[in-house]
Amino acid sequence: MPGLRGVSAQVQALLAAAARRVPTSRLRRMVRGLRRLSTPEGRTVWLLERSRRVDLLQPSPHTWEERYPALFDALAERLAHFPQPRLLSFGCSTGEEVRALRRRLPDALIDAVEVNPRSIARARAAGSDPKTRYIVADRPDPAARYDAVLALAVFRHRELEGYAPSSCAGILPFASAAQAAARLDAVLVPGGWLAFANANFCLLDLLPDAGYAPEPERFGVPEAVTLYGPDDMRLSGEVYTPVLFRKPAS
Repeated sequence: MPGLRGVSAQVQALLAAAARRVPTSRLRRMVRGLRRLSTPEGRTVWLLERSRRVDLLQPSPHTWEERYPALFDALAERLAHFPQPRLLSFGCSTGEEVRALRRRLPDALIDAVEVNPRSIARARAAGSDPKTRYIVADRPDPAARYDAVLALAVFRHRELEGYAPSSCAGILPFASAAQAAARLDAVLVPGGWLAFANANFCLLDLLPDAGYAPEPERFGVPEAVTLYGPDDMRLSGEVYTPVLFRKPAS
């Protein structure tokens, strides 16, 4: 019977042999998965993805303060004439977007919706704000109405960005994203503003008959890298992806 050192060497040899038989892309995916499971935040994201695989929008808490300052400034300018604008931060993560909006619109009423409960807990812990409601949900309240809706870095999936498969059907189907976009459209008042960026889909594809008018400027938001169309297939070539839209007034 081999000693412990010999057993360890045998195990290492078996693992090395197995690794050689696993495609590199799959091996990287396995390693990333193990790293994610090593933290509470990673395990929460993993559980969300496991429970609602093909209709789950971005559950990752990764974001940072003042992520889209020019876009926030532009939206605040368009809402300046409202004494108390109603805003929806859809996919608010840990609250950085909400705080950026609050700095620009101190009187706004903000509903911040996020599917990841750990992210909402961190957002609430960052400070009390009586004009902001943090809500754990995967969709807005259908009875609510907003003057502006933000969905930034939400309509995307890490596997579409990381691996750019030819089809998004098994990860985040176009139809699921279109249904989620329709729910945002339903709570936005006529003439309201929709900020939609850093996504794997184009808003004008998701809501082709809603009549949204896009602003030509991108407000410093980088172009999307991996985009998918209504047939679930990856788009090629240059695609026009505006980031700020106005809903028809009537």
